[in-house]
Amino acid sequence: MQKLKKENAKRILVLGDFVASAVADALKTLFIDNVDIIIIKNTMPASGLVRTDYYSWKDNISALIERNKADIIVILMGANDNQPITSSQNILSTSQPEWISIYKKRITEIAERLHNSGKSWIWMGQPIFKNSDLTQKVKIFNELYKDITEAKGGYFIDIWNGFIDKQGEFSFSGYDTNGKVVRLRTDDGINFTSEGKKKLASYLEKKLKDILYHTFSHENPLFINVNTLNLTQQTQKIERQPPMSLNDLAQQNTHLLKKIDQSSIKRSWFLLNGHQRDRADNFSLP
Repeated sequence: MQKLKKENAKRILVLGDFVASAVADALKTLFIDNVDIIIIKNTMPASGLVRTDYYSWKDNISALIERNKADIIVILMGANDNQPITSSQNILSTSQPEWISIYKKRITEIAERLHNSGKSWIWMGQPIFKNSDLTQKVKIFNELYKDITEAKGGYFIDIWNGFIDKQGEFSFSGYDTNGKVVRLRTDDGINFTSEGKKKLASYLEKKLKDILYHTFSHENPLFINVNTLNLTQQTQKIERQPPMSLNDLAQQNTHLLKKIDQSSIKRSWFLLNGHQRDRADNFSLP
């Protein structure tokens, strides 16, 4: 039986296309027993930023945020956007520079509305797809999402490496959150299995908790209580490890590993014969 959510539970609003719909379903399952978090699904599976005649996120997003009293917004779209843009003058193909310019403008319009909401927001990147043409376009889209999101003060979550094989190509299977190889994608190479949906949600789990509990660093477990503006201590329970590739750990969304800069490791730190002047354990002759 599902636990009753608290009246002051934080409200996470998920917006976007059919991939966002999969994310919302998985987040609901993930937080089903967490009485402090409510997941609100408000997705349009066939929507995107190209067919604004079908649905305009720009015209609706601010009202959706206000109506749902969102504390955090998660947005994910683009899988339906590998198609021409029809302007008042002509039809633009995805390969034309004008198409990219219009698409960037539409991303920016959404990001500005998210920024102006005053809420924390996350733009989640699209995964790789079996269709190679769609995959190439989505790579470009993800770069645009990332650059514009970070410029407008949002958080970008990259999920690409969680759904590729050792050669960097599309894979139907991959590691789940426990390191076990499972089927992640359905036969169409587009949608997700139940395990694939869980993996999508796992990429968001840590960032959502960081935002909700103001714990952005494992090195410093202090967080700011916005109601009292006092520093208080909070014990963090490690519930699960975000997914990572066993072949290339430092490229995954693990935060800590990405801080390692190999160029900072200098050979001069490693001393020949173990002797160093002015150290207590230096017994070498002058």
